[in-house]
Amino acid sequence: MIGDALHLEKELMMVNRSVPVNRRTIADYADNGDLFYSTKDGHICELDQGELDFLCSICSPTEMLRVRLPILIYSDTSGDCTSWKVEGPADISLVAKILRKSAASGEKLRFYNPDLKKLRQILEKSTFLVFSP
Repeated sequence: MIGDALHLEKELMMVNRSVPVNRRTIADYADNGDLFYSTKDGHICELDQGELDFLCSICSPTEMLRVRLPILIYSDTSGDCTSWKVEGPADISLVAKILRKSAASGEKLRFYNPDLKKLRQILEKSTFLVFSP
């Protein structure tokens, strides 16, 4: 049993080796351009100008300064079925706005596969999936 848990942790570390590092705010991308971010494993990923323009058009000034791109979407295994979550007040507010959901909890916004599909269609390059146990 313990070996299985350790094996799972090791697998998740391998899956998440491409997690973004040095994420910048929406305002920083809008002001400075340079629509790239790097990952833990050294890859350079490009953001989409159209997605950035969309985010700038719907963000409050506070969200522009607090939301970092790409937005991290975490797997959420705490419930009875697999779901996804976004954490952080500004990220929650922005994603709730896009998905037209109520952000009832201040800790996380939980959603399911149809919402993930919709969010990824709108923000394909500005979101990133992170898998957690």
